[in-house]
Amino acid sequence: MVRVTTLLVGLTAVWMMLAQLAFAKHPVSIVEANIYVNQTRTTIRLTCFAEDLELLQGVEPGPDGTYDSAEIGEATEDHAQYLAQRIILRDENGEQFPATVTDITRVEIPSDGIKAGTLMEYTMAFELEIKHDVPPEFLTLEQQMVAEGALLPSELKVLVKQSGAQNSYRKMLKPGIPATFRFDWENPPLSPEASQAEWDNWFDDQEEQVLGIVSYGSVYSFIYITNREVRHEVLLPLATLTTMMEFERTDSAFLSVEEQNNAAQKIESFFSVGNPVTIDGVAVTPIFDRVDFYGLDLRDFAKQPEAKKVSMASGRVGVIMRYPAKTPPQTVTVQWTKFSDSIRSIDAVVFAHKDVLAAKFSKFLENNVFRWEAKDAPTPIDITDVDLQDPRYFAPSATWGVPMVTLGCLLVALTLIPLARRSFKGCVALSLCTGIAFLMPQVAVVQIPALFEPAGTLRVSDETAGRVFDQLHTNLFRAFDYPQEEDVYDALAISVHGALLRKLYLQINNSLRIEQEGGAVAHIEQVQRLEGACDRTAFVENGFRYRSKWNIVGTIEHWGHIHQRTNQYDAQFDVQIVDGDWKLTSMEILDQPQGIVKTTLRRF
Repeated sequence: MVRVTTLLVGLTAVWMMLAQLAFAKHPVSIVEANIYVNQTRTTIRLTCFAEDLELLQGVEPGPDGTYDSAEIGEATEDHAQYLAQRIILRDENGEQFPATVTDITRVEIPSDGIKAGTLMEYTMAFELEIKHDVPPEFLTLEQQMVAEGALLPSELKVLVKQSGAQNSYRKMLKPGIPATFRFDWENPPLSPEASQAEWDNWFDDQEEQVLGIVSYGSVYSFIYITNREVRHEVLLPLATLTTMMEFERTDSAFLSVEEQNNAAQKIESFFSVGNPVTIDGVAVTPIFDRVDFYGLDLRDFAKQPEAKKVSMASGRVGVIMRYPAKTPPQTVTVQWTKFSDSIRSIDAVVFAHKDVLAAKFSKFLENNVFRWEAKDAPTPIDITDVDLQDPRYFAPSATWGVPMVTLGCLLVALTLIPLARRSFKGCVALSLCTGIAFLMPQVAVVQIPALFEPAGTLRVSDETAGRVFDQLHTNLFRAFDYPQEEDVYDALAISVHGALLRKLYLQINNSLRIEQEGGAVAHIEQVQRLEGACDRTAFVENGFRYRSKWNIVGTIEHWGHIHQRTNQYDAQFDVQIVDGDWKLTSMEILDQPQGIVKTTLRRF
């Protein structure tokens, strides 16, 4: 045991000595960048150690153990151009701004020269200028300072200051990991002396403008648990994904539309393995609703992006994985396994019905599983058939009605009075008519068809018509609470008859479809009946015609914000008795104003 310990100590000492020698030969390059952005130009002031001339420009000491002063001067000029090319500033479309070297602060070389191994004691500075025609809303910065043979990547310490703002942004950049900064010229950051309340209001305003996606280099994870499904939405920077998979492209700075199609297939394959999800103990295979590529100009990731090339430095990818549920989920588990050097932890937000929860996944945790259990049993969907025999929905058959028969018998009796005085038969007829007139109010079952109305006419009171229609109308939209299409159809068939069944299904789906969100269908939150009345001018065999106005309030939620759509309708329905039940048999939309879409940000 002692020998093993001694061997390990010896190996560790040797490794440390070798590492120190290697680091002394290839130290890390550290550059400080102070960036000042105004509305017409950006100034970048760079400060670095003179040892970068040896590390990146190949300067070496001479036989006398000192560096050649002229070579140091030439290498400094070369390094200025190197930095102008390797420290890259891009606009919101990913296009690179050309940079001009405007000033160089050279190394102060002592009279006896700079001795070998002492370049770290000297500094130099460079100033770059970049012009832009319009005030930039977004600037993406990346650095490509890579020293051949270096053990550690070069580092760029960035401080970004916006003109007119009292605050600044700090960032540490390594090669291939860009950073995007957003500038609000109408409402710039406050001074450090501003109160907490003022800063809170400023941050709230910034979040509203970008719908909560405030970081351009972070991975966002949103998990939705509904009665229909579990949905996992992941938003990742393209630059992060390139550290986990290769994307074929002709231009290293961009991903073309054609290349995005191939990249989407690779991304689906990548996420289809791992990250298991279970619903009620059963593993569910993901369905990929969308794999979209976004530029910086798109704020609402729920919208279908325009097909165009995206920048590898500032582009992002939105992946929506859907896990369907046959019944409302009672238990759900979600696991994250896609860790790398770029993705070490994920802070996810879970929206489980009305609850907002937090989930953290980390490569340093043993258990990266989020578990959820429903608080209550699922509420059954209330769809009731409207039975003709139910007293709530009773409709009398077509008759003159008891009062009309009674009045008729009395009138006949009055005309028979003179005849009754002259004959026995007249007296009997008078007695019969008088008796019927007095007995009719107690004999409600006597029904005499109306002589002046079409066969099949029903005399339905306004109150009965209103109750029947309201229940059928409620059933119509509650049917869409079922997660499966066949269940929706079965539920609709309780209240809808014939060809109207498919017509209504398609019309309601289309009315809730939000094209700006790739055609996603909103969930019906509320049906507001505004007014309704029975149309007495229309004849409907064994039924009635009803005109109604109502609002449908539907919501769809993606990426931490809610789109609420309100559609208004004015329509007339035919309601008829079919096999002993009331059914909707016809619908005609009379007016359908443009729907109103309202976007709100979830707070969490």
